[in-house]
Amino acid sequence: MVSPRWAGWRMYKLWFASPKHPEPQREQRWREQAKSWQIPHQHGPIACYQWGESDRRVLLIHGWSGRGPQLAGFVEPLLAQGYEVIAFDAPGHGRTPGKTSSIFRITDALMEVVKQTGAVEAVITHSFGAMVMAYAIKHAGLDIKKAVCLSSPTTPEYLVDRFCEVMQVDEKVNKAFRGFVQKRFGDDVFDRLSADKNMSGSQIPALIIHDQDDHDVPYTLGQQLADAWPRATLHLTNDLGHRRILRNRKITNMIVDFIAES
Repeated sequence: MVSPRWAGWRMYKLWFASPKHPEPQREQRWREQAKSWQIPHQHGPIACYQWGESDRRVLLIHGWSGRGPQLAGFVEPLLAQGYEVIAFDAPGHGRTPGKTSSIFRITDALMEVVKQTGAVEAVITHSFGAMVMAYAIKHAGLDIKKAVCLSSPTTPEYLVDRFCEVMQVDEKVNKAFRGFVQKRFGDDVFDRLSADKNMSGSQIPALIIHDQDDHDVPYTLGQQLADAWPRATLHLTNDLGHRRILRNRKITNMIVDFIAES
């Protein structure tokens, strides 16, 4: 109320904070089943995980405040199809050090992981991971044959508005916050980070899955991404929310069938 600009600056600083949550037992088991190692990187060593060994490789990309093994429910059926599965903890997430992160840092880390592990045939993303993947394809040269996006936001504007809603700040603070982001990264930053704009015209086949009861990311954003992506197929679910969708057997089988289909 006293200074929207000061509040916007505080929001800007908080925006890049990457909270780390306790690791559930199921993720611990999945992580312990993997080969674990670290890749040197300018923002600190990247924690990486590998299940299986093959020249056919699937990369898992977690969302904001997530971890690589969070998506490891896909590992066993992918191994059965002859794939190697790679995951990593983004900068400031999981076992990768740091307290802050951004889509730019995560993209840099992603590209280094691919460089070190080898070409990727397909990518499975959860939530914010879809925006990272789309940015990497459009602006960093990530080359893949298929993509799967679960519970994906599409635009940074939605993330900003949602953050401001959670923090209970008004439109003046929202505007000031956006101004600080644009001052640092350029006036076109929101367009450059929008997954729908980055995948518009892409000929990569994609499967986009979103639950209609997702209270973190509305399913209409998944629809928006699918509408913009020429070779995307949208599949809507119910009663799985934002995270349980990662552990549903029917959805897992659908994804593995899509990736393995010639």
